[in-house]
Amino acid sequence: MIAFDLLTGFLGSGKTTLLNAFLQLEVGANTAVIVNEFGAIGLDQLVYQEFSDDVYLLDNGCLCCTVTHSLRETLLEIKNVAARLERPPLRRVVIETTGLADPLPVLHALLGDKLLMQHFSLGQVITTVDAIHGSHQLAVHPESRRQVSVAEHLVITKTDMVAPDRLAELQRQLRVLNPYAQSTVSVAGQAALSVFTSNSSDPRVLGLPLPEEYVYHYSHQNAHQHTAQTHADDINTWSAYFETRPTWVGISAWWYLLVQQFGTRLLRVKGLIPMDDIRPFAMIQGVGNVFHSPAFLSAWPDTDPRGRIVCIGMGLDPAWLKESLRALTLTEASCRPRNLHELNDCF
Repeated sequence: MIAFDLLTGFLGSGKTTLLNAFLQLEVGANTAVIVNEFGAIGLDQLVYQEFSDDVYLLDNGCLCCTVTHSLRETLLEIKNVAARLERPPLRRVVIETTGLADPLPVLHALLGDKLLMQHFSLGQVITTVDAIHGSHQLAVHPESRRQVSVAEHLVITKTDMVAPDRLAELQRQLRVLNPYAQSTVSVAGQAALSVFTSNSSDPRVLGLPLPEEYVYHYSHQNAHQHTAQTHADDINTWSAYFETRPTWVGISAWWYLLVQQFGTRLLRVKGLIPMDDIRPFAMIQGVGNVFHSPAFLSAWPDTDPRGRIVCIGMGLDPAWLKESLRALTLTEASCRPRNLHELNDCF
């Protein structure tokens, strides 16, 4: 399997600098780069070609709305090119979007393609944020907020050009918008090694201790108060630990209930689940309102045996989400609740 990272971030936020620094490292060898340029003339790929033999330019529109088909064909070509040229096999593909791209349609197109997923696996979504202009961009541009909200790894660039208090305020904004993302400070691409080798989509990232104010603990025996973080664009994040061992019937019912409630307002869902199944350890992922094929783990990745779920979306209702988790315990396949009232009738 070839890992693919999605590198996004608003215009001028340092995507090219970060990736160029990584390609110059030994660990960056055998990495292919797909560059998406919105304009008719592409330039970034010319920088990357100095350090990578596999650079592809998609210049017929923004990835999130027009060229996902071209992206698919490019990826299918990439998987064979190393063998054809008798070079070492590729280990990674980095897809750099335009600064105006919404990452969700791109992820949805890739993760929902069964043929692609036979050869590629998602590494992480990396979002660069300009320390100078980041606060303003988050306030003014919804694209910037969405790029930040769905990232596994946030990279704050140009930090040598701002005062410490200004950087601290930006970091606070980013924690509110996406409290679960790993955050790294990088000047002139110096953090490229740690960023691209961290693999924040590793299931263990969901085992990291979360700030208590972000967490709702769920079990049949007890429940504790929780909050969900929100921001001006009404994107909020919510997480839960739970002690039940769901069946696939319960997971399916919960996902159906979630989509009925939030529809297109749902951005991303990730979960590390101890299943009541012959394959008991699963990573689930939803992009938009589509549930993608789960990944199965050979062993539970940390010392905390509880399952956990992270939801990111617009206008998510924490109280509703809390109640919805009861659907995980359903075992009757005919029970497909469309709302909480119907969920009550299932018990």
